[in-house]
Amino acid sequence: MLSYVRANRPQDVARLEELYGGLRPLDDVFAYLRKPVAERRLNATTAQQAFDLVTANKGAGGDAYEWAEQHARSIAQTFAFAALDLSDPASVSEAEHFRDRVMADNTAWWHRRTGDEMLLSAHNGHVGYLSSDPVMYPTTQGVFLRKALGRDYAAIGFTFGRGSFLTATTLGSPWNKVTVPAATADMQEYTLDRVRFRDYYLDLRTLPAAGRTWLNTPRPTYEAGSSFKKDPLPTLAITQAYDILIHLHQVHAATSL
Repeated sequence: MLSYVRANRPQDVARLEELYGGLRPLDDVFAYLRKPVAERRLNATTAQQAFDLVTANKGAGGDAYEWAEQHARSIAQTFAFAALDLSDPASVSEAEHFRDRVMADNTAWWHRRTGDEMLLSAHNGHVGYLSSDPVMYPTTQGVFLRKALGRDYAAIGFTFGRGSFLTATTLGSPWNKVTVPAATADMQEYTLDRVRFRDYYLDLRTLPAAGRTWLNTPRPTYEAGSSFKKDPLPTLAITQAYDILIHLHQVHAATSL
């Protein structure tokens, strides 16, 4: 981005370096979220000013400009999301809606640019079509991508019967190892874990009617992401949420480096 501005708008380089100088580094968003809201909102304004400066005059445009614009946009989006007020549920919901929309926009941008097939990795609650927490995530990344790409987008979800994973108690709190017992009889995973295969996948789009009907009923499920709620567990209708399901008998927590 700076190289584009140096080559095409050298008079703006000093101002751009000044704007970005106060934003570096943002290498731990959870630590950053513990800073005062007013400070984070000021940084969001600064990042938007940098984006406006980069995009004020595209000149001849072309590949270099498109990359500079995308990088500046991504930085502005990151700081805009991180300006949320964790003490205000409405602010958190608005920020999560924004985050899933821009994650989808950036994915679609890359797809349009390359024309390549892509594998997108994100939590179940982002890539699927149905949120298990509609207050926190009113519209998921998967919904935005299906609207943008149609049936060229397929959502793959994961379930597991038991095990450990790293998560936070609440958004912004430290990550810790959490271990959950075998799924109980009222849960989706209980029946999924009784299949004779230990680990397997299902194409939910081609299931027989009986299987689709059973999985179309909302039931409690383990949903582990950047936070984890177990009392009560969230509910989800799996066939409404994903196109393909991968079920694992047991999962193991990642090792922190």
